[in-house]
Amino acid sequence: MAAIFTRSPPPPDNLIVMDSEAVREGLAVAAARLATRGLVIGTGGNLSVRDGDRVFTTPSGADLAQVTADQMVVTDLDGTVIEDTDHKPTSELLLHLEIYRSTDAAAVVHAHPIASIAVANLVDELPAVHYTAALLGGAVRVAPHEIFGTQALTDAVAAALAERTAALMRNHGSVAYGESLATACERIELVEWQAEIYLRTAAVGPGATLTQEQLVQVAVAAAERGYSPLRRK
Repeated sequence: MAAIFTRSPPPPDNLIVMDSEAVREGLAVAAARLATRGLVIGTGGNLSVRDGDRVFTTPSGADLAQVTADQMVVTDLDGTVIEDTDHKPTSELLLHLEIYRSTDAAAVVHAHPIASIAVANLVDELPAVHYTAALLGGAVRVAPHEIFGTQALTDAVAAALAERTAALMRNHGSVAYGESLATACERIELVEWQAEIYLRTAAVGPGATLTQEQLVQVAVAAAERGYSPLRRK
């Protein structure tokens, strides 16, 4: 149930459709947004955008609250830097590239939100505590802990993302993708919001959760009414 709400297909791999400066500036704005909303601290977290056969990423070691457009790094889909820069791509580049290879993602966001990490350290999946879990494909799976920047982590997260648009990472953080950078950011924020709901509910009792069948019913109703809680950009 990955594609619960309509998503646009990505452009062909060999087609460049975006203005480079606009992509770079968009990444800087989105990075600042995550920092302002408390989803990252210091140099934790990273973002990327795919444009045809190019991938724009935040640089390794960047403070997302202060990263600038001219610091963004451009690689090909194999991870080779293809535009001159004084910076290295994010240490999680392997993860970003794998998501682009295995999904229709146009943007990927990884963050270190407090509630999401707390939930990932407690359970094997974040259950559907609200109907907007349909936007994520259902309950959000937790990938086991692996060292950051490794193939082992990439493989674990890729498995957790099967038929999902977001995943949690034990003792680490969360990741989400979308057909736009705005959607990817909104999904990772939605995971954090649902994680907070789960923690508050679990503090007083087991609480009620939605089944996959109920989420499908939500998706059908949303499609019939042309409704989506996320902006469509």
